[in-house]
Amino acid sequence: MIYRVAFILLASVLPIFAAVAPRAPSGVTSCYSCPGTDQAGFGIGQHSNDGTTLFCSYPAFAGENPNDFFCDYSATDGHLTQDNDAGFCPGSASSSACSPSKKRAMLKKAFEQRAAHPAPSYPEVMTPKMALAKKDAAVASKRGKKQA
Repeated sequence: MIYRVAFILLASVLPIFAAVAPRAPSGVTSCYSCPGTDQAGFGIGQHSNDGTTLFCSYPAFAGENPNDFFCDYSATDGHLTQDNDAGFCPGSASSSACSPSKKRAMLKKAFEQRAAHPAPSYPEVMTPKMALAKKDAAVASKRGKKQA
């Protein structure tokens, strides 16, 4: 009987923890960076990452406008999203290990987004289960006293 009560309590509490516990976002296992050169051999110029798009400029000469020859990549999975480099953009960004601070910043942003949209809780379901568990515990304690 005690095992049944323990099981009911455990079964009623676990969904609450599952709904509240933060989850790591999918796809945040690695970071991406611009390839060092494009397929024509021009070196990387200006580059930036706004969290969704990785901008990589490959100027033909020093001081050239960074928007003349560039490649845009997805910051989440590294695939090429725009080739404005006369077809010389590498097919994907370079995958690299994140620095701890960058990974922390990415996880913090993902957790904040998750917190803005929390998983629903169902108190109307939990109340009857908790009442049943208390009732079962009271019945079990009365039976225990009668046997003693």
